[in-house]
Amino acid sequence: MNFATELKKLLEAEEFPPDDPLAELARAQTELLDAIYKNNSGVSLQVEEIYDIVKDSDEKAREAKNAVKREGVLIGALVAVNDLLDSLLQYVQQTGAVHAEAVAAKRDEALNACSLEKYGALGQQLDPRIHTVASAEVSGAPLESVIRVLENGYIYHGNVIRKATVIISKGLE
Repeated sequence: MNFATELKKLLEAEEFPPDDPLAELARAQTELLDAIYKNNSGVSLQVEEIYDIVKDSDEKAREAKNAVKREGVLIGALVAVNDLLDSLLQYVQQTGAVHAEAVAAKRDEALNACSLEKYGALGQQLDPRIHTVASAEVSGAPLESVIRVLENGYIYHGNVIRKATVIISKGLE
């Protein structure tokens, strides 16, 4: 066995630490920095994508908010027109016209089709969530029941748009 030959074989096989550990460390550091750069590039692209998604969702939220405002204006206008129609129907009923109830029924049917419920009926028990009391009068009706509706209330998709303004009974004195 020749020592020089064996040493040469071992050196060629690279089975022991490299000649310059600092060079190996620098190479490993460069590879790590490259990997970090590639990873950061991917993260930057993801951040940009997320920014675009957030920007789009903000725009859609603004559009939805504006649509809700427009819907609120339309519902408010519908309630005002409905109040005028109520006054007209009361006048027509007082003058003896026979078709006022049919017109009122068609109107209520149209409101319900738009998810706008009109409420405020005689005999209802006072409910502060849906009624505003204008006054209380002596009456033979049950205590705190509605004896007159001054202004109907409206519910839209389960939300009270306007409370009904009513006069309630304070019972017999």
